[in-house]
Amino acid sequence: MQLLVHIRLDRPLVLPINYNHILQSVIYRAISIVPDFGNFVHDCGYNRGGRQYKMFQFGQLNGSYQIKARKIIFDSQVSFEVRSPEPLLIRLMADSFHYYGITFGKTLYRDVELELFDYTVEESELVIRMKSPVTVYATDPVTGKTYYYDPDEAEFYGRLNDNFYRKYQAYYGIAPYKPLDISKNEGVKTRKIVTRYQNSYVTAWFVQLNLAGERRYLDFLYQTGLGAKNSQGFGMFEIV
Repeated sequence: MQLLVHIRLDRPLVLPINYNHILQSVIYRAISIVPDFGNFVHDCGYNRGGRQYKMFQFGQLNGSYQIKARKIIFDSQVSFEVRSPEPLLIRLMADSFHYYGITFGKTLYRDVELELFDYTVEESELVIRMKSPVTVYATDPVTGKTYYYDPDEAEFYGRLNDNFYRKYQAYYGIAPYKPLDISKNEGVKTRKIVTRYQNSYVTAWFVQLNLAGERRYLDFLYQTGLGAKNSQGFGMFEIV
């Protein structure tokens, strides 16, 4: 399920350039109108192999903006999208935004327009373009150092499949019976992004990919996001 959020600003929205953690907190605050569910998503999520998956993703903020003193400033309106395979999460968010508005930091915006969709993928082959950059990584258990893979490495695609497997099992309790075929569209350039999320740096990629597999698996990825850190604002894609 998908929620498009449009905010008409009665005063400028001023955020740090790396604002993902702020938008994530907006979502957590919204779903906390049902405390048990909000606490479950925030504190526990869906677990598999010692990893937690929150089962939501959000895209980047869209709107006219200026950059000043390492701040991004939206003047008139801003929009963003949230997706999840869990309908309750989307509906709670929509209800919260509708009745209570949206608060960024200490600033409340009440002029909010919402669009709710239940789009499902019906194809078994897709060409996709990232709306927010995709990331996959491995952490050395000894040194604690994190290595981020790039789309020119074969392991990048294996890690995408591994991540899909774990998320699917965490949510449905059963494993996919076969992996996806994932490849880069060689005719389109990739773009590397290094962004700060709280106290760490994340390397991610804007890339165009080819996906093939069971329709239900592709639909699951459309709702949850591709790769890691979806609930931190990574991995949302659109179908070309």
